[in-house]
Amino acid sequence: MKNYDILKNLCRKMYLAGAGDFWFEKGEISKGKSLKYNIYCCILFFIYISMTVLEILGVFIGDMPEDEKNDCTTFAVSHTIVLLKMFSVIVNRNRVKNMNSKLVEICNEYEAESRRAENYRIMKINLIAYAVSVYGSLVFFIVEGVRKVMTGSHFITIVTYWPLYEDNSMVAVLFRIFTTGVLIVMMITMICIDSFAMVTLIMYKYKFITLRYYLEDLRVQFERNNYAGKEDYAADQLYSGLIEGIVMHGNLVRLLKDIDGSVGSVLALQVCLSSGSAVSLLLHLALSKDLTFAAQLKIILFVVALFFLLALFLCNAGEITYQASLLSDSIFYCGWHGSIMRRDLRQLVLFACASAQRPIVMKAFKMLELTYGTFIQVVRGTYSVFALFYAQNEST
Repeated sequence: MKNYDILKNLCRKMYLAGAGDFWFEKGEISKGKSLKYNIYCCILFFIYISMTVLEILGVFIGDMPEDEKNDCTTFAVSHTIVLLKMFSVIVNRNRVKNMNSKLVEICNEYEAESRRAENYRIMKINLIAYAVSVYGSLVFFIVEGVRKVMTGSHFITIVTYWPLYEDNSMVAVLFRIFTTGVLIVMMITMICIDSFAMVTLIMYKYKFITLRYYLEDLRVQFERNNYAGKEDYAADQLYSGLIEGIVMHGNLVRLLKDIDGSVGSVLALQVCLSSGSAVSLLLHLALSKDLTFAAQLKIILFVVALFFLLALFLCNAGEITYQASLLSDSIFYCGWHGSIMRRDLRQLVLFACASAQRPIVMKAFKMLELTYGTFIQVVRGTYSVFALFYAQNEST
């Protein structure tokens, strides 16, 4: 059961990262409520929240150079949204558990091993590419901090209100190094949450692909069984197969509500994060005249990581809509026209086609459709806002 193993391993990593137990089988990942684990989670998120609050204070009342001010603003916005993404999943823990159970069960009997292997390969490629893009950006933030030390300044990765810019005491240095470690750990938790949302979308997409192949196989089975003296048997088999397909389709449609309630906020907040942070970063890159190569590279890689994750989310969500739209054709060509004895078979096909033609579209904030086109719109909109602010700054 490939999906079972993938989801379980991912939930185990989320548990170790401090997000909690999201697995639907009791005792498989956590052994019930643990005081030590609860303390560990509270300490971890207290540190995350405290660091983010210090970043926000640095934006509004901090006294620091322009480059550090820009970094402070970028991290304050990014980490605030990252925390919201984490909490949006954590508060819906029971719904996530229910969703995991359904993702494992629905269509599992008809998933071919080759498609499971392809599904796993695509997940693995997406997750590795995302993790590399995130930590690739982080490496250059650390490199830039080391470069500042070598030029006579202080080491800095996360810019916070305290310690103050002029403070180069040992306590201040240790705190700046500590916040860098916190950032590395926070990225692990963030990647686990984002990966879980991404894996959910990919699995859901392959459920529709599995259902489509199942419906197409009904025609092959009908033609194999439909010969002289066996017409009624072939029609009955087709009818019962269609009934099962309709049930699976109904379960998949209902599962969309669980997915939207579990990880929908993660997708919606990523749209805000990618567009908002990208504008700030691009303006910083375009307007700063004395950026080093490492500083330019850290900004570029940060923007790439933001839009890469958004592309993974929106393209997989758009693929769900596309794969679901193919089901009506698979139902119509299931072979019902070869049976002239059962009129109820034709009525069943008509009902199933009508049901499959209702579009399945994921939405952010119940307004913005998550599709391929939306990704292009977000990229264009982000560039338009950047160009507007850049033109205004150049004219002043």
